Amino acid sequence: MGILARVLLCLLLPFPPIQAQGEPGAGGSVPCDECRGQGCFPCRKHGKVLLPLEEAVEVCSVAAACKDCAGALRIDCKICRNEGVERELERRRDLARRWLGERRKAVDEVTRNPEILHGRSAHVDLAFAVKPLTVGKEKVDTHRLMHLYLQRTEDLRATFLEVFGLAEKDFSARLQLYLFQDPRDHRTIAPRVTGGGGSSSAGQKLMGVDAVWSVYHDPRTMPGDEGLYRSLVHNVTHLLLSNMEPAVWLGNRKHGWIDEGVAHWFEEKVTGKCTNYCYEEVGVAPGSGFKGGRWRVPVRKMVEANRLKPFAVIAELNTDQLSWEDHAQVFAQVDFLMQTHGGKAFAGFVRAVKKGAATRDALQRAFGLSPLDFDGALRTWVRATYPMEENG
Repeated sequence: MGILARVLLCLLLPFPPIQAQGEPGAGGSVPCDECRGQGCFPCRKHGKVLLPLEEAVEVCSVAAACKDCAGALRIDCKICRNEGVERELERRRDLARRWLGERRKAVDEVTRNPEILHGRSAHVDLAFAVKPLTVGKEKVDTHRLMHLYLQRTEDLRATFLEVFGLAEKDFSARLQLYLFQDPRDHRTIAPRVTGGGGSSSAGQKLMGVDAVWSVYHDPRTMPGDEGLYRSLVHNVTHLLLSNMEPAVWLGNRKHGWIDEGVAHWFEEKVTGKCTNYCYEEVGVAPGSGFKGGRWRVPVRKMVEANRLKPFAVIAELNTDQLSWEDHAQVFAQVDFLMQTHGGKAFAGFVRAVKKGAATRDALQRAFGLSPLDFDGALRTWVRATYPMEENG
């Protein structure tokens, strides 16, 4: 079974089922024989594979261009009375028309690229223009790839909420993602949507009250689908962490270890290794990395060689001040706290720091540790849980 087929098994319809009533008779409502009481038919132009993908999102620019359903994904039954169904179908068409009109003006007209696809899911707005990629062993075209990346982002967001014990009320912004193939599209859009200046880097973010990431698929830093997916996990985690109430980006407030450590932790949890470092901030050569992105063995060896920085030192650094080894260390610090105290306690710690609590005070309240205690506890835990050599 291909990866897109497997994805279909977990997709849920975002719209409530549409019910229709036939003409009333002596026994009450009579289902229409033509539509079996549904009041509409699935639009045949989307096929058995694509229709579930389209039903899993609120708007897709490809579906909205359908001449038969205009994005509603259903065709009205002309035999029975179905005023409720007709209203719902019009609502879906109107949503696609209005939302896409805004996107065309804000993205397509600005980049002068009419080939950009757009998708809207429950919590994500995505502009997408990445060339077909091989996912697993299956070649996936741009349209289906956009749906896959929408679903992956929704899945990551759901995992983030579950791990930290959060609810929808803890977030104030939709995720705004722009994934391009052409660097010119990214460099045209990024300053407009992130509020920053022009950038030569592959990606640019706006974090805090807003949650925006613009990127072009640079094969040097994000090889294939695996590289692009891992970059998405790392960067969207940054967006979620900063937007989590209270909405504050910690990376430039001497809490780079939290900012990067959490992003690395989810990157490793979801994809198995860490290969993203926010290149623009740390100023490293594209494609560079540390120990192949698998950090437990290197961290164990750093502990044995007494090369870990004291917590009191590393906890004062911004994200752009972290070295290669620092990135591995902050991953281990977050891993230690998450594994020994759980996500809810860690989320409470982050929330306290965001509200201005001193790290030493928040650390003590959440984990019963002082900065001086932290170093010894981390070393002991790493020795007990991280191997000296890779298995297999």
